[in-house]
Amino acid sequence: MSTRQRNAPAYRPQAGELVLDRRTGRTGIYMDTIGGEHYLRPEGGGREWTAEPHHVSPAPEPCDSAD
Repeated sequence: MSTRQRNAPAYRPQAGELVLDRRTGRTGIYMDTIGGEHYLRPEGGGREWTAEPHHVSPAPEPCDSAD
């Protein structure tokens, strides 16, 4: 891990925002932060999971397959 990554502030999503958990590669809806962990839920519903804030980033834009 580079020094820049280690010292960079964690991304702070808004409730309901689609985010990427870089540790697992999954995208999910940000629900809340409790006890220092972000709670994410699958887009289609389902069981929440937790992610450390430094593993969460904005979800990538969907690719347009019509190109």
